Amino acid sequence: MIETDKTITVFISYSWDSDEHKEWVLNLANKLSGDGSGIYVILDRYDLGVGKTMTQFMEKSVNQADRVLLIMTPDYKDKADNRVGGVGYEYSMITQEFYENQSNDKFIPIRRKGKFDESAPKFLKSIISHDMTNDLTFEKDFNDLIRVIYNEPEIKRPPLGKKPVFITKDLIKNTISLIDDNANLVMCKMKTYAKWTIDFRLNSLFDQNKTSLFKLVNSNILIDLANKRALPEILENNYKTSHQPNIIYEIPLKHQKAYNHLVNEKLIIEDGLIHYEFSEYGDQDIWLLSITQAFSTIFYLIVILNSIHKQLNRDANFSIDINFISDRRSLLYHSPFKYSQLFDLQTMIIPDNKADISLEFSEITKDTVFNSIENLYSIFCSENPKSQHPYVLLDRQHFDMLTDRFFK
Repeated sequence: MIETDKTITVFISYSWDSDEHKEWVLNLANKLSGDGSGIYVILDRYDLGVGKTMTQFMEKSVNQADRVLLIMTPDYKDKADNRVGGVGYEYSMITQEFYENQSNDKFIPIRRKGKFDESAPKFLKSIISHDMTNDLTFEKDFNDLIRVIYNEPEIKRPPLGKKPVFITKDLIKNTISLIDDNANLVMCKMKTYAKWTIDFRLNSLFDQNKTSLFKLVNSNILIDLANKRALPEILENNYKTSHQPNIIYEIPLKHQKAYNHLVNEKLIIEDGLIHYEFSEYGDQDIWLLSITQAFSTIFYLIVILNSIHKQLNRDANFSIDINFISDRRSLLYHSPFKYSQLFDLQTMIIPDNKADISLEFSEITKDTVFNSIENLYSIFCSENPKSQHPYVLLDRQHFDMLTDRFFK
């Protein structure tokens, strides 16, 4: 186990496959040595100069290092298995030390080229390797490697809790479960629920790792807290408190003060995907649920992503997959956008109690965004069975006034 306040020493073992490969290894060593990594790197191109003995350098490096990175390629495998050159000599020392210690917290195989069977020497066949073959995900893979070197896994085992207190059967009273395992919905005598599941698939940002995408999303918050509380709260609070490069943030289920009403929001940002959930539960047969509140979050995420694309000088290219489900066919509603026409009946119909819709964006303008929001409202129809019109017609003038500042 390495002391947390000790500077870690890493030796990089690799083969000189090509000038391009040598430069990749040198770049890796430079990043390991730089700010934010703080690792002392032993590398032949740093430390092996004219007049020095190669075998002595390799022996000292393997023995001195806290971690040894083995950069695996087909050429590396061939030289190691056949004990050719410096790689073969290093490999002999590595196998000897491994079998003497009967453990492997020192040697880290890194697959750079080829499939695992093509690049892993025989001795490393049973050891899990770290994949760095994809240059588009280099930053993410590098951050994961730093975690391995420092033995700081992204997911840690939680502290062991206390044993349960067992209650005898005669003391158990009639209870109501908060969770229905089949539907994973909060019930708690709530007669009405509505849930949105929304996925933004970022085709043109797919090569952005979690850290940079997270920073871009956070730096492009254009929303006033007065207009929308949840999204800025999620992004800003997570930015201040989280040391993880990805966002997994959830606002817990909570009661509204005036009536029995539960609300839950969740936002997850991963590579190439933004996942948002909005759920509500009420205790009336027909409840004034804010089921279209999710539309404002969709709108703000669209304009944030538009700003990110402009910042990266890229054309907008993403899709949104939206799913809605409810246990009620008819629901009252509250709209975050002002409407110009409202049909007479006071409830809306959700055909089959569920809906799915996909939106594609190749450019972001007021027209494309307005049309998308209208498409979302078209999920709901007036209760008049003779009418299949959308329940709400949006006020375009008010929409333009609300959104002008986002499209300047």
